[in-house]
Amino acid sequence: MTQLNKVDVLVNAAGFTRSVSLSTPIEEAEADWDALVDANLKGSFLMAHVAAPLLASPGGRVINIGSIGAQTGGSRPGSLAYAAAKSGLHGLTYALARELAPRAITANAVAPGFIADTGFTGGWPQDRIAAIVAETPMARPGTPADIAGAVLWLASEAGSFVTGAVIPVNGGWRIG
Repeated sequence: MTQLNKVDVLVNAAGFTRSVSLSTPIEEAEADWDALVDANLKGSFLMAHVAAPLLASPGGRVINIGSIGAQTGGSRPGSLAYAAAKSGLHGLTYALARELAPRAITANAVAPGFIADTGFTGGWPQDRIAAIVAETPMARPGTPADIAGAVLWLASEAGSFVTGAVIPVNGGWRIG
């Protein structure tokens, strides 16, 4: 078995959502809350904790995939757990930046807006997608390549002095 002795870049991209609102029965709400926080926040903390001793110093990178929902509370009711978990992920990013900076390791997050044609958004109704695009100054949905470009920049030497940042990649959706 080959063992790693160095990690250059950790990208925490695991996550999912499901509806949790104040009308969700409490037992279901608690179970769904726990599952969402575990996947969207706790998993990123645990990965960073395990990877931290292996991150290249100087030059290592931690990049978390957050969400516009952390700032907006979600695009519709039922986003309580998801928005809270992604807000926590953004806070974790700030704390990681502070802890890792003395080793010249950066920690940042990318906060996507609406990204079309993903497993996350692939089943959304066309009227919902059209409404989001109508509210987006760039007049189009984002693509996975848009997110990958931001991650690539943060992982590159060009992003070496950026730490503790949450980079919105949302075409201007819900700015102001």
